[in-house]
Amino acid sequence: MRMDNIIFIGFMGCGKSTIARVLAVELDRIFLDSDLLIETKFKQSVNEIFKNKGECFFREQEQKLADFFIFCQNACIASGGGFVNVKNLEKIGLSVYLRADFEYLKKRLNKDEIAKRPLFFDEIKAKKLYNERIKIYEDKADVILDIENKSIDELISELKKVVK
Repeated sequence: MRMDNIIFIGFMGCGKSTIARVLAVELDRIFLDSDLLIETKFKQSVNEIFKNKGECFFREQEQKLADFFIFCQNACIASGGGFVNVKNLEKIGLSVYLRADFEYLKKRLNKDEIAKRPLFFDEIKAKKLYNERIKIYEDKADVILDIENKSIDELISELKKVVK
């Protein structure tokens, strides 16, 4: 396993992009965001890509990025919520699962944030998806970080104890 990259996994709204960006600055690493890279490539939001090309197409793009990330070095990588299902996640680097209860995550997201997440539109389906993914996140994580009621500074401090 490549330990020089750190990849953040977890459900929508857990703060993967925010924490990966801050940690990248703190540790002088490259910051990469899988959703942002896909959006930039297609000049469409994740929501538009899901609508125009479908979820399967989006997942194929995630796999292409996973294949690319294996060759990256010294990066903090924010992944999308479903990125955990790529076939070679363990080859990318240290996986950090940002864990929180569904209700906590829901409260963190305002209407604009929910609108960016096509799989969160229907709360019942989102909760079902959350429950399906919990075990996958836990199984694929090298580190599990509980994020509820913690500041960014507290989370970064905890992460620095585990990563270098």
